[in-house]
This record gives sequence, C-alpha cells and structure tokens, in this order.
Amino acid sequence: MSRLPILCYHNIGPATGARFPFLHVTEAKLDRQLWALRRLGLRGVSMMDGIAQLGRRARGDLVVLTFDDGYRDALTAALPLLRSHGFGATCYLVSDCIGGHNRWDEQDGRERHALMTRDEIGQWLEAGMEIASHSCSHPRLNARPAPDLAREIADSRASLRRLFGVPIDHFAYPYGELDARAVEMVKRCGYRSAVTTRPGVADGRDDVHRLRRVLVHGQHGLARFLSQLAVYPGKAPIGAPPKSTKRRARPC
Repeated sequence: MSRLPILCYHNIGPATGARFPFLHVTEAKLDRQLWALRRLGLRGVSMMDGIAQLGRRARGDLVVLTFDDGYRDALTAALPLLRSHGFGATCYLVSDCIGGHNRWDEQDGRERHALMTRDEIGQWLEAGMEIASHSCSHPRLNARPAPDLAREIADSRASLRRLFGVPIDHFAYPYGELDARAVEMVKRCGYRSAVTTRPGVADGRDDVHRLRRVLVHGQHGLARFLSQLAVYPGKAPIGAPPKSTKRRARPC
C-alpha cells in the first residue's frame, strides 16, 4: 500500500459562533463522509492499522481517521457514527489537559471546548479505538528549549501509558509545527509514527515521523472532501448520498 490518506478532524458539531469554523465538522457531514468512504470500498482505521500497511504491497483500501486534542465530542458525536459504519480511529490526547478544556487556544481567543475525562477516554478505548500522544500541553515545539521538548514528547507518552495501560506508539505535532530537534526526539522516544498538518496523502516513501494529513474542512462539501483523497481517479460516481445515514447508537 504505497499511499495512505490520513484524515485530520478536530471538533464534531456545529460551528455556531466559532472563530475557526473550518475546524468544526457537523455530525451529518461526518456521517455522509463515512458513508461515502464505505461506498467506495474504503475502510476507516486507526494509525496502528494504517501504518502496518503503509509501504507494503497490499490493497489500497484503508483510510486513517484521526481526531486531534481529545475533545469530548469525539466520544459523544463521532464514536456512534464510527461504530455504525464499522470504522476505527485514533485520538491524539494532550496528556496534561485530560478532563479540562483547550486552554492552549485561549491566547487566540478561541472558544472553550471540553476535553474527555479519564473515564471517557476509557470508553473510547473500550469501543476499540486507539489513543496517541499530542504532547503534554500543546506547545509550539519548534520554539521550545531542549529540556521542555523532551518533557512534552517523552512524558506525555509515559503518562498516557501509565493512565490507560495501552501502547502509545504515535504522535501528532501540536499546530503541525516541528523542526529537526522535535523529529529526532520523537524517534528517540520510540514512537512508530508522527503526523504533521502538512497537506497531502501519506506515501510509502515518506519519513514515517513527518507524515502528511488531509485536514477535513468543515465548510467543504462531499465532492471536495473526496477529491482531497487523490487515490481514486476514474472511479465510477458513487451517487448522491442519502440525507442522513445516521443510526441511533450509544457512544459506548
């Protein structure tokens, strides 16, 4: 599998009054996106499953679904839809902020959003989903001195492993900002992969610690969403999606 789309989501819900509305994907829109992926014969998976296939000679039918920051709506809004479509996903957590809010956004005047508590993250895991590290406090790593860099990358992994007793093998650079020092620290800490916000589809020839992702823009339609995957030229039209494929489901 030489190409692997890695989708990047943030908040799942309406963007009413949001300073950055493109970071909000409604439940209805997410449902249609997952429906379209499934209709194309694609399977949404976690980073663990996606990385295992990247670069191998296998069918290119996987799409990795990632949710940054650990917002509660990943559990309450996204998880029921993931389960109804039979998809997996990875949530990148800010380890020092579990059970709090997105305090790193306060300086930019962004609205508060609740982050999952420890128990809620446990529910995410019980549903078969994966967690990974998004640092301890969500700083701009390329502006940090070496001791802070080590703590943000190494301690977050150790903390999440201690709290949840699961492997923490993947990392997401906060704000997508990185430099050679940050990449080297991620490698030294033993992470199997790390994702950026550099746009594009991951390739088997890429450095697995600098992987590209497709930011899912909350204000784009389904056609634009599918065109970003860039892996199915000439594919027959999938037809118009239903108004909603959403099924009632409990979050866990």
